[in-house]
Amino acid sequence: MDINNSPSGYQNLLAMLGKQVASATAAQNSDSNPSASNRSAASSDSIDKVSFSYRAEKLSRISAEFFSGTINSSQIPALTQRLYEDGFLSNGDLQALGGQTPKVSAIAEASNFLNRFILNEAVDGDSEAAKSLLNVVEVIGRMDESVTPAQRRAETEAYDFVANYTDLLKEAEAPADIIEGFDNVLNVLTALDKVRKNEQSTGALASYASVQEAYNDLYSDDD
Repeated sequence: MDINNSPSGYQNLLAMLGKQVASATAAQNSDSNPSASNRSAASSDSIDKVSFSYRAEKLSRISAEFFSGTINSSQIPALTQRLYEDGFLSNGDLQALGGQTPKVSAIAEASNFLNRFILNEAVDGDSEAAKSLLNVVEVIGRMDESVTPAQRRAETEAYDFVANYTDLLKEAEAPADIIEGFDNVLNVLTALDKVRKNEQSTGALASYASVQEAYNDLYSDDD
């Protein structure tokens, strides 16, 4: 079934995403070749617009994968999951649009939280925090790949950063939902570390399922 002309929540969603993709593409083209009079201002603004460039990159990837032709109903679950994990949908949005499960995985929640934190401009102006958070997002996204020494170092650095960042947020009395989000990210990274250590001893490769299982073993009593 073709959903492009179907009256549903997705019709508005796809229209919104289409506009955002077009806007992001136009802005990227403008930034890549600014006029002489605006070049200095554009360069200055780009320093503090991590969220904008990040949004543009993600929308471009979504556009290339899902908007290259007619979108069919069979693609809806994958599109929904991608939009959620990339931070464009909240938990409430996911349920309203027909999310397949009443509760998403801890890994998907961690990815959603980090992406929304970045997209909401929480790290604009703080290049070091932005760089570290982008590294954390990449670590979570690549946890099902065969690990390399470089990736293992990235995972360790991601854990250390999130642990320290969470402590700073607690000291600063940040909103409870922000602290809860980073606590969950830290728990996911702890579960990943457990799976990696098991991987070394058994040879079983890490996967999203194995990390989620380790997460459940470690934190199921906390629910």
